[in-house]
Amino acid sequence: MQKEALWQEIDALPEAQLKTLWDFVQFLHYMSGQKPESRKISQRIPGLDAGTTWVSDDFDAPLPDSFWLGDDGNHETIA
Repeated sequence: MQKEALWQEIDALPEAQLKTLWDFVQFLHYMSGQKPESRKISQRIPGLDAGTTWVSDDFDAPLPDSFWLGDDGNHETIA
């Protein structure tokens, strides 16, 4: 099919079908292993979020029994 004829057919499509055509073109790019221009992934830049999170000094400390048993601690032991 010649490109000019294809463009004429595209120009004749209703607006609603243009979205479907766009989705199909994206699918063809995906299936062929090509990445469309709109989906290029930028390089990551390490350190952009440095200092935004923290870990408590007692992170590795054992949790108290009240954490596992509840606050009141009045639980029966199942034998």
